[in-house]
Amino acid sequence: MPHVAFYITGHGFGHATRMAAVASALARQEPGVRISLISTAPEWLFRLNLPGEFRLRPRGLDIGVIQRDSIRLDPAATLAAYTRLLEQQPAAIEQEAEILRRDGVDLVVADIPPAAFLVAERAGLPAIGISNFSWDWIYADYARALPEYAPIVEQVRQAYGRADLFLRLPFHGPCDAFRVVRDISMVARRARRTKEEVRRRLGLDGSRPVVLLSFGGFDIQGIDFDRVETLDEYCFLTTQATPRPFRNVRVATLDGLKYEDLVAQADAVITKPGYGIVSDCLANRTPVLYTARGEFAEYAPLVLGLHRFGVAEFIENQDLLAGNWRDGLHTLLTRPQSWPDLPANGADMAAGILRNHLPSGASIRRGGETGMSLPGGRESRIP
Repeated sequence: MPHVAFYITGHGFGHATRMAAVASALARQEPGVRISLISTAPEWLFRLNLPGEFRLRPRGLDIGVIQRDSIRLDPAATLAAYTRLLEQQPAAIEQEAEILRRDGVDLVVADIPPAAFLVAERAGLPAIGISNFSWDWIYADYARALPEYAPIVEQVRQAYGRADLFLRLPFHGPCDAFRVVRDISMVARRARRTKEEVRRRLGLDGSRPVVLLSFGGFDIQGIDFDRVETLDEYCFLTTQATPRPFRNVRVATLDGLKYEDLVAQADAVITKPGYGIVSDCLANRTPVLYTARGEFAEYAPLVLGLHRFGVAEFIENQDLLAGNWRDGLHTLLTRPQSWPDLPANGADMAAGILRNHLPSGASIRRGGETGMSLPGGRESRIP
């Protein structure tokens, strides 16, 4: 049976959840496929989002961005850590390539550790990237301020240049380090339970608007929850522990629910824009009160996507931390809602393309030619 290895960055939760969606779609389309996940993302997150069988091997081949919390980043620490990673990378590539050969892997998929493509090349395997951004784009901004780290950007770009194909998601950066780029639809999770059922299971009576606090697995330090407690016209929902109990803040456990169920039942979500929560809110038509997330180039296209396809309002970092949410929520929830159509079948599209690169499908020729194109996809070759 075919075997696919997914290399997934541990940066945030959005990469893990969307690759879980792609792996799930692949398992439906290709029964019997073996799925290996190589990531530092937590196992419970994959178990929650990938119902089929898989093997998780904890290993990080990239750094992502080092963050103090969800909205405060540390570019200097990030580039210094990546420099240390590069020193160990040759040995890691050899080790990973040997594991892939030993395990009979047929295809490498990456979101979006650069070294994964070097591993695939060393193992003699085709490699496909899936993402809406690449790390060279993120690091380029940091290297302009810290020019001693500029060589990192070029090394990342060279690694991405080894990919056979890149499937580019909406709300994307240039991704021009990849030689062959194909655009696909949004990967998103849609709730399968009704709002009423979810609220009943959460013990919410619906007498007040429900606002979900969502920060992608990172703690928000310094929120003035005493101030939040004065916003008694709202019920706030979070899956993270609060400093103490608050009368209008409910700490929820999923207990059989999916995170997208929480998103869909909410009247609004307060968040920083990351791909996972943005796609979930757009797919489930939930308004968003968002704040800036620091020096991260992905922020701008995600915000454009929120305003083009959703209902969104901005709140300053200082107001978010101070609990000054009333005005922003009032503006968000009283504005007219318009939800332009936005296809969200990207997981199925990606899975269909991956199938064609497995032994049972059309084979890939090294250099990036694919055996089949799916309707609606656009492919371009980067000179």
